[in-house]
Amino acid sequence: MVRRSYVVSAVAVAGVLLVPGPALYLFVALTSAGLYVPFSLQVTLGQDYLPSRVGTASGVTLGLAVSVGGVATPLFGALADATSLRVALLPLIALPVIGWFFTRPLREPETPAWS
Repeated sequence: MVRRSYVVSAVAVAGVLLVPGPALYLFVALTSAGLYVPFSLQVTLGQDYLPSRVGTASGVTLGLAVSVGGVATPLFGALADATSLRVALLPLIALPVIGWFFTRPLREPETPAWS
């Protein structure tokens, strides 16, 4: 599901930037859904990979996401100031593709014996 969400997100972000008119709203909705769905799944996946350290897995997953976003956001803002919002958002099409690429080798974690 995470990989599918990344594909939907890449297409949806491209649609937000490239599709004019009322169809834009469909792509905005797809973008928000495509980016929201994998977020909680990634936290759960991290917890499944580290079943004895559920809190650590959650903290690392959420901490990295927030930290990377906090570092990158001013860079995209500076690019938007120097060019335009559309140009600044174009690289965001690639980010879900990169996420999809890095999740390809991940396998379903084993079900713990206690469940």
